[in-house]
Amino acid sequence: MPLLNVRWQRHNEPWNRRRQWRRERQIVGALVRHGVGLTLARTKMGWLLPFQWGLLSHPRRNVPYSGPEHLRMAFEDLGPTFIKLAQILSTRGDLIGPDYASELARLQSDVPQIPFPDMARVLDAELPMPRGDVFATFDTEPIGSASIGQVYRATLHSGEAVVVKIQKPGVRTTVEMDLTILRRWIHRHTSRDSSATFYDIEGFFEEFAFTLRNELDYTIEGDNADRIREIHRGDADVFIPKIYWDYSTARVLVMDEVRGTAFADAALDTSLTPDDRHRLAAVALHTSLTQIFREGFFHADPHPGNFVIVEGHKIGLLDFGMVGTLSERQRDHFIDLAYSMSSRDTEGMLDALWALGATEPEAQRRGVARDFDHLFYRVGDKSFEELAAADMVGELMRIAYRHQLQFPPNLALLFKVIAMLESAAVLVDPGFLLFQALETEVAALLKERASPAKVGRRVGENALDMVRLFEGLPHRADRLLQRLETGDLEFATRHDGLEREARRLRRAVNRLTLGIAVTVFLVAAGVYVLAAEVAEPGSGRLIYLQVLLTAGGVFLAVLAARIWWTRNR
Repeated sequence: MPLLNVRWQRHNEPWNRRRQWRRERQIVGALVRHGVGLTLARTKMGWLLPFQWGLLSHPRRNVPYSGPEHLRMAFEDLGPTFIKLAQILSTRGDLIGPDYASELARLQSDVPQIPFPDMARVLDAELPMPRGDVFATFDTEPIGSASIGQVYRATLHSGEAVVVKIQKPGVRTTVEMDLTILRRWIHRHTSRDSSATFYDIEGFFEEFAFTLRNELDYTIEGDNADRIREIHRGDADVFIPKIYWDYSTARVLVMDEVRGTAFADAALDTSLTPDDRHRLAAVALHTSLTQIFREGFFHADPHPGNFVIVEGHKIGLLDFGMVGTLSERQRDHFIDLAYSMSSRDTEGMLDALWALGATEPEAQRRGVARDFDHLFYRVGDKSFEELAAADMVGELMRIAYRHQLQFPPNLALLFKVIAMLESAAVLVDPGFLLFQALETEVAALLKERASPAKVGRRVGENALDMVRLFEGLPHRADRLLQRLETGDLEFATRHDGLEREARRLRRAVNRLTLGIAVTVFLVAAGVYVLAAEVAEPGSGRLIYLQVLLTAGGVFLAVLAARIWWTRNR
């Protein structure tokens, strides 16, 4: 009986082994198809395979595809898990570089709609009563279709206009399958590649998996909306939709419909005066800054489609699936960073970044300080208020990527949010200066932080930390002495210059190897073309050459993917 039970459980897993292998082959196929182009683009050899001519199912166009575009298309082809991964990576310019981050930010999550009868099965299974007893009307044409769910308009019997967000059938199984495959690949890679340990790829993946699973549970999104509504309780300029918990579950979310003009379409609204536009942009920014600096819990996807101008010129917010959090200390350090940036205090900026968790040896501090000085030199006589937030965030990410600084995920997300806030605000008011409003907010927060009550609380907290430090000092000293006596204490040395030169040499050898392999493949392709002209169709020798050429192409793709994957080793 136990053996039969084990077999039954294995057969009835959310996905069986055969489906997992099929999905794994699909992922590998997409990565190989786009990985070749990505590697050739990075090695300045994209002319060898002109994908813009329609090769390997790429859309035809006149301009060659760039490396970041190949990566974006690979994620687009692979569905919801990889689309969400790309959205997270788009906030991590410090890890993948600002060019790749900005390209991934353009990734579209809009996907073909699933017919309503399939979605209705999910809705009917989740509702506590028949659909007709809940909704007086229900429009079966979705107003939005994303990678995870679709959104519909409806009306409750009590008269409220609502939207109903329904999770697509099977998406949870697909996501869990993808996460299982990715976790196995990442674990295998980190055990072989020291750079993966340096960048904490496994930690990044677990953070991503946690975030994605939260987005699959609509009750968490509803809780986020409730918490943000509580933050803005009493604010007459902000509208946060109400969640109808009697009809909401992990796969169905029912909330107030937010009717109005999205910021993305605000330029076409001729009823708005210049004063209206400036006030709306200011309210949108103040709303987000209140969440960030006052509460440390903020809407993390403030793109122009999620800000809506509702009746009475209020600001309505949509889509609470992605949020960020900041501790009080992190908020204080970020305020210090903003103040140091406004006063062009390079050392103050570095101290704030280090306090925020940017991890890098002290030896690199001089190089980072030099790049900040160069940045301020290029800015010239412009005041802090005149600078574009997106440009400053982009420059900060370039410096972080160049010096291999690593920001905590919530801090990298915050930088992205600030750039998105600016892009949303200028659509309403093209002359809006985000840093001007940010500096006013920071000045008020600094004044508040200097109040006697705040200073007294910080002194008390620091005193408590000192007491805890001295209490634990004897125990820590005892552990240190024990490790010295047993010989378990190890010291590590690091030769930065030697390792840098070794990486350059490995990259040069990899490029040479790839160039030789591509040349051999092109010669083999030429031989096949000549043989095809003289040999009879279907002949054994021609088939043999086809097999060899296909195997060579697969080998070249794997080699290119391997070289790209280990480029920073």
